[in-house]
Amino acid sequence: MTQRIISIVLLTVLLACTESENVTTQKTNTMTKKAISFINPDQLFNPRQNGFSHIVKIPQGNEHYYFSGQWASDTNGKLVSEDFKEQVKKTVANVKTALDAAGLSLNDVVKQTVYIVDFTPEKKEILIEVASKEWRVKNFPASTIVPVPLLATAPNCLIEIEIIAAK
Repeated sequence: MTQRIISIVLLTVLLACTESENVTTQKTNTMTKKAISFINPDQLFNPRQNGFSHIVKIPQGNEHYYFSGQWASDTNGKLVSEDFKEQVKKTVANVKTALDAAGLSLNDVVKQTVYIVDFTPEKKEILIEVASKEWRVKNFPASTIVPVPLLATAPNCLIEIEIIAAK
């Protein structure tokens, strides 16, 4: 019985030392972050005029941030306007607020998905017009516009923007 107790104590001490070494190793083994690449192959059309990139490469070691869809709500969760242009302005402002809360900026966005209710080419033009004034970045994120019949956020909400950021 005594040998069994001694074996358990030695095993516990050995495991504790091993755990301690792993923690130390993890703390000192930091990776150097590499730059994120925005790639637009010459064989594809130039997407910059539409405010996006074809490909974004995030090297290992960068932090990823996933944001819920932002829409034109005030701090009480109420829709600020039923006008599409006003909703785009407020939605982009809310995206910037969310990024700021995470210590990020629009330059850190690598992917955006834009949901537009009852999509029309006119709504796309309004989106590009308004966003181009606000979304001043060195590199545009990868992007997708998804036409939808309605959004679950609020009645009469016409746009929602979901983003992924990396730093």
